[in-house]
Amino acid sequence: MSIELSDEIRNSRFASPLRAEDMKYYTEHFALAVLRYCFDEYDSLTVCDAPDLQAEDRSIGIEVTEIAINNNMAIVGDCLHYWKTGDKRYREKAEQRGATPGDSYYILPSVDSDDELSAIERIFTKKLRKLSSYRKKGFRRLGLVMVMDALPIPVTEMYWSDVVRDVQAESAEKYDIVFFAYSSALSVYDCHSGKTEFYDINSADMDALQRYARRRAEECIK
Repeated sequence: MSIELSDEIRNSRFASPLRAEDMKYYTEHFALAVLRYCFDEYDSLTVCDAPDLQAEDRSIGIEVTEIAINNNMAIVGDCLHYWKTGDKRYREKAEQRGATPGDSYYILPSVDSDDELSAIERIFTKKLRKLSSYRKKGFRRLGLVMVMDALPIPVTEMYWSDVVRDVQAESAEKYDIVFFAYSSALSVYDCHSGKTEFYDINSADMDALQRYARRRAEECIK
């Protein structure tokens, strides 16, 4: 572990949730924190832009993205509009999509492994289109961190890298390494060896990593 999860970080408290438009900063810092938690070799990476995490010598660049189910993304948008405007039509839309919305919360409908694996396929396919521009910038190795703010269904946890391998097999551009970060672990797929490894993260440390990322995100927003 090359990241210090001090008592100050572990005991951090926040007065309100991050705004939707600021979540990008959180996700990027969370991805970097998880990488530094599991590997010393990523300690020198910094949060930049295009790609999101970079080594100064351009030995590696890593893009960060979130995994979200399309229907659930629409529900979140409906609920945010409802809370902001009070327009009950947005609440009704969320309900029609299978959610249980409240005045300050929402409960998303259940999903299955096909939904999750399809989301991974869609997002990974989209991210592959950026690789040529990063190669032109001189990055020698390229990676992708896909972040899911939940615990994936066991089938997803087991077969996500197969989806990545199959999609990449049809692409001229290829990532060197792909990470799947979720609420209890980091899963890593080495695109050259075809090997997948799992790194468990206990709940207390995961909570601390999330608090660390929130603090860093707020520093970026100021």
